[in-house]
Amino acid sequence: MELITHLSINLFPIAILLTIYVNNHKREDRTSGNRLFNMLTILAIALMVADILRYGLQSLHRVPISGQYVFHIIHMLLVVAVPFVWLMYVCRKLEVRNPGPWLDAARYMTFGGAVLTAFLILITPWTHSIFFISRAGYYRSGQLEALPNMVGILFLIGSVAVVASAYSHEVSKEGRREVTYMLGFGIGALCGITIQHFAKGWWTTGPCFALSILFIYINTQNHQITTDGLTGLNNRREFDAQLAKKIELYPEHEWGLLMIDVDDFKRINDQMGHAVGDEALWETADILRHVFGRDRALLARYGGDEFVIIGDWFDEKEVGAAIEKIQTEVEKFNANRKKSYELSLSVGYAFWHEAGRRAENLIKEADKRMYAEKVRKKKTRG
Repeated sequence: MELITHLSINLFPIAILLTIYVNNHKREDRTSGNRLFNMLTILAIALMVADILRYGLQSLHRVPISGQYVFHIIHMLLVVAVPFVWLMYVCRKLEVRNPGPWLDAARYMTFGGAVLTAFLILITPWTHSIFFISRAGYYRSGQLEALPNMVGILFLIGSVAVVASAYSHEVSKEGRREVTYMLGFGIGALCGITIQHFAKGWWTTGPCFALSILFIYINTQNHQITTDGLTGLNNRREFDAQLAKKIELYPEHEWGLLMIDVDDFKRINDQMGHAVGDEALWETADILRHVFGRDRALLARYGGDEFVIIGDWFDEKEVGAAIEKIQTEVEKFNANRKKSYELSLSVGYAFWHEAGRRAENLIKEADKRMYAEKVRKKKTRG
């Protein structure tokens, strides 16, 4: 009966995670973050399989004592390993966005705790500190039986704390959304492992981990559809969709658009290589995130070295202040840079009513002013 119960609980979540792993493994993304996510998925599958073996086969009374030790030890190691890998994944993702020594400290402390717990689990057949199997073949609790679950819970609490502390440092809507999803994973998985630990007969750990992984995977897929892979800003497709939505929702309101171009980008690409060119585009996007990330503005890479921003600007004074902020951040970047190039941005603007409330005119007018600015700069330099 136990075998049927655990199969019915875990079979569907296992199928979901296998589908996620296969689809994610096909991607060309081989970053450490993606590798950790794949490892997390495999370990969650292994946890549910171990759950079936641990409780299901034990009910058949045909498993030798040594086999029962193996099943219980593997299950306890996985109860620790899944939250551990999740915390490593969180630290890696946040490190890419907001590097800091506190993330390294969290990693080292977590690693030390995981190694110590794994050691205590592995030696329990001799110490009986966590559990032991009686001569009659029955599972008996040790003094430290709660240790694996409590360590897993602490790792999940740590991940929630790390993610929550990182939220205030995020300057972009996309970053805050990703952090929110990671927070949701930690809370969901924490609920699953806590319920199973304190409510006997509620086998919630595996399914809650599976649901949380699915939650993260769906967000990642949605993010890839709407996001430019190089800069992390919205892509052209998402810009077109959001522009259409803006026009539909606010046809009578005034708002504006900025068109931004990286000056002499071809020279950077040709003379310094495409890797440096890509870096310049990413730095430009980061400057725009810093300036507009907390505003109700849409940032997108329009194509090549061009960027667009939609914002609630009502007149030339407001849009001029926005452009000045951009140029101030560019000057700061160039003053503090350790790069082989200087960034220079030309910015054009247009207002919705000025463009006759037509999207093509809005983009055309902003583009025209942007190129006029580029010509002005060349004349000033030359």
